[in-house]
Amino acid sequence: MKIHVMILLILVISGCATQSEELQGPHTVSRVIDGDTLVLDNTERVRLSGINTPEKGECYNEEAKKKLEALVLGKSIYLETDTTNKDKYDRLLRYVYTDNKLVNIELVKGGYARVFDRYKDDTKRYEELKAIEKSAIDSKLGLWSCEKNECAYIGSKNSKIYHLPDCKFAKRIAKDNQICYKTKEEIPEGLKPC
Repeated sequence: MKIHVMILLILVISGCATQSEELQGPHTVSRVIDGDTLVLDNTERVRLSGINTPEKGECYNEEAKKKLEALVLGKSIYLETDTTNKDKYDRLLRYVYTDNKLVNIELVKGGYARVFDRYKDDTKRYEELKAIEKSAIDSKLGLWSCEKNECAYIGSKNSKIYHLPDCKFAKRIAKDNQICYKTKEEIPEGLKPC
């Protein structure tokens, strides 16, 4: 309990938490699933609230996962609840603290994560995260340095289906198998939309 109070005091002094917030922990991180999801030693899954990291196959996915591992894997962490307790996958939605840092902010600051705008009304630290994200974008850090996809549609060498670039199935096509179509007119006859 003394450690919990000491961490809370450090966070209050540093401006990362207010005295009214109750931190849960300590917990130990046993596994990192990806850049924004981890597993505690009690098998509970935690989704870092307010942020989103690149998915598998997307630019900067591996770097985001490795950064989260470096920040939390095997370490004691403390959790702060967001507006909503759990997501649709039954993962805890939390702000994660370790080594006197708010991990969610560290990932945005370094360009490993973007702010999850879709849930801005359900994210109590949204404005704070957006201000930090702007700095990462302006500096072209991490995922903000990735080249934008110039394709209007994406096909696969192994399929007769084409996709919009943000389609979850398009993101699963290996780079070596992708075919880029800049206009609908470039799509060969016989291919069907996803």
